[in-house]
Amino acid sequence: MKKYSILFLPAILFLFSCSNINDESKNESNDSARVQGASMSHEEMEMKEMAEKQKNEAPKGESPYRNAKIDIKVFENKEANITGFGYDILIYDALYVHQPHIPAINGNRGFKAESQAKIAAEFVVYKIRNNIMPPSLSVQELDSLGTLK
Repeated sequence: MKKYSILFLPAILFLFSCSNINDESKNESNDSARVQGASMSHEEMEMKEMAEKQKNEAPKGESPYRNAKIDIKVFENKEANITGFGYDILIYDALYVHQPHIPAINGNRGFKAESQAKIAAEFVVYKIRNNIMPPSLSVQELDSLGTLK
């Protein structure tokens, strides 16, 4: 019996030490996964919070362009790969926006009518004057303006 107990004790110690090593490596890998997952979710949460703040907050301060001289020039595209109409927005006679195609949609297609380009440009000017930056247009905005028909 003593013979077996001498062999049994080292075997138990060996198994116990192996299980501790596996548990520690699992804990380390779980901890690193949690840290990576936490940092990603934390960054995503911050980005979502910032986006919500931008949506819900009114622009701070007076726009520097509130009383600026802003002109719109609608043009017909002459380039071979772009058809239709586009627009330029000039602030104090300096080019601020050059938009030869419909923004927010795929492709290089211009507006079908000069009036559609003018409506979109006027909305961008509204955003500039009211300090809504960037003065980009979404597909939903273009659709509600009736410029995608």
